[in-house]
Amino acid sequence: MIFNAFTRPSLVLAAVVFVAPALTFGQLQRFRCEARSDDFKEYAASGTQTVRVPQCPPLSRDLLAERDLLAERVPRQAPHLAADDFDSKSSAAIAHQSEKLGFHWGRALTESFTFLLIEQAYVVHTDFRWVVSQNGIPFNHYWRDHTQSLSQWTHSGWNDGDPNWYGYIGHPIQGALTGFIQIQNDPKSEKLRFSKTKAYWKSRLKAALWNSAYSMQWNLGPLSEVTVEKYGAKDRAPWNQNGSFPCNTKHCYTGVGQIDIVMTPLGGTGWLIGEDFLDEKVVRRVEEATHSRVRIDAVRIALNPLRAGANMLHGEHPWYRASRDGQGMLALTQQKSAISTDEVPAPAPNHGSFFVGYSHAGGSHCEVVASGATTVCDPLSDKSSNLGGWNVGVEKMYLRYFSAVADISGQYGGVRQDNFLFGLRGGAGIGRFRPYAQVLIGAVRVRENASAISTSFAEDLGLGLDFRLIRRLSWRNQVDELKTGTPDFQRRNLHLSSGLAVRF
Repeated sequence: MIFNAFTRPSLVLAAVVFVAPALTFGQLQRFRCEARSDDFKEYAASGTQTVRVPQCPPLSRDLLAERDLLAERVPRQAPHLAADDFDSKSSAAIAHQSEKLGFHWGRALTESFTFLLIEQAYVVHTDFRWVVSQNGIPFNHYWRDHTQSLSQWTHSGWNDGDPNWYGYIGHPIQGALTGFIQIQNDPKSEKLRFSKTKAYWKSRLKAALWNSAYSMQWNLGPLSEVTVEKYGAKDRAPWNQNGSFPCNTKHCYTGVGQIDIVMTPLGGTGWLIGEDFLDEKVVRRVEEATHSRVRIDAVRIALNPLRAGANMLHGEHPWYRASRDGQGMLALTQQKSAISTDEVPAPAPNHGSFFVGYSHAGGSHCEVVASGATTVCDPLSDKSSNLGGWNVGVEKMYLRYFSAVADISGQYGGVRQDNFLFGLRGGAGIGRFRPYAQVLIGAVRVRENASAISTSFAEDLGLGLDFRLIRRLSWRNQVDELKTGTPDFQRRNLHLSSGLAVRF
């Protein structure tokens, strides 16, 4: 129920649509390796302030143990601090303050909601037909449909009609990632490694409860699959076991069932613990055996893919480990030897951007929704092809790799078309470049004349690239696929935009 074959798993979506650009980001930003054993010993007697710089890989088993002990003594700083910030407090003061820190509710909810938006954006894309099944209006008759879906769920049984791997693999993937979200926002849990201790198992139980709550909302909540895709509602007819409509056999399925409510927390917690086990028993041995950061980071991502996804939502590199990378990395020299701020160029602003440029809408591609077969476009769609105009967008960063976006454009030609789109963008800077991907929803209004105006729901998937010209100014090129239509008819247009983006 959660994803289409080969494309619907949460991990694949997060990696391809939002996370992939940032996988290369951290490798280019790493500092020269300076954490030697002598430096750690020197720090023990110095009481130096903390500096946030990446930590080097362990060179030996002794150094590994020495570093772990040191990481426990120096707590993590808040995730929103910049990578080159200096803390004005002493290590002792920070340690005392960290003891009072509780669970980061606001950030955990923000990360979970961002993950929910990514999943729902893909649901809208793959089940566009059902999103607009009632007069082309999403969430039309919302409470009626939701009540019908809940009623159907109570007596639907175990199977929801999806292939087994959706319930036994896809949903555990979702559960493991949301479990890691809870762990990384709990100061008492984030540094715990796989072990037989009471503290470890208690922390993973709390993660299981968090992913259970997320799963309940995803399956039956107010922003769930049943409210977007209308599973179990009378508006969406049941189907046969082979997926065909309408159901003409004794075994009909409605897309709702108990399997996901059970398998997400159980399978997800098992997956999470499995990644913890591999990190402790395999990854750490690789860290002891090699000095190569590329090799270490690759193994960390390969054996802990869902932790990598959660790291990205948390504003960390995908290979980050709180148990031994500690963002509060120690300064290895006295403050007087620190690099002068005059020698460090001011970083580019990263709170958001304002974009203005030219926009072009390509030819219309029309298809029958039920079969996906290409069909002849209606006269209005033909006139909505090959238009030119303007595009304005505002982006506000709220996590390190994610931002909220408002995008408005107008194109002119055979008709006037105005697009009003809002959504989520994810990307990361690589030198002067910043590749990104975005998912937007909204409305498209087409005006042929004063009396002929058509407004429809729209979904937009796009890729873009910013090239920094100067500190605050970048040149942006973006390509999007805009989809509009009804339950029976669908139109796609390729949109191209180019112009200047001013960062603030």
